[in-house]
Amino acid sequence: MIEGVISKNRPLIPITISWKSGVQEILALIDTGFTGELKLPREKVSELGLDFTHTAHVQLADNSKIDMLASIASVSMEGTKNTVGVLIGEGMPTIGVGLLKRFKYTLTADFKDNILNLERKKE
Repeated sequence: MIEGVISKNRPLIPITISWKSGVQEILALIDTGFTGELKLPREKVSELGLDFTHTAHVQLADNSKIDMLASIASVSMEGTKNTVGVLIGEGMPTIGVGLLKRFKYTLTADFKDNILNLERKKE
């Protein structure tokens, strides 16, 4: 189980991201409205040495559509490592529902006590 925190009404968890230029543990926002896997700001993309691999056509919450630069990176959670799709945009690192599904996590959030847990589904 991964324990996170709810800070200023934002659910945050630590994840480990790696690529050519090294490994970083970062605190990422969980956005259940984001169906992708991971979004990183340009400075993190540069620090990790990610290459722009393609452009992704993305639908935003207001139903508008934009093209975003995209890449791939390795993400590790609880000893499991996966290569995931990364959108490159502004703001803080963000985890989407696609990443939680890939790692087979169940999300539990207790906003009263500011507790966040990710637990792997038992198979």
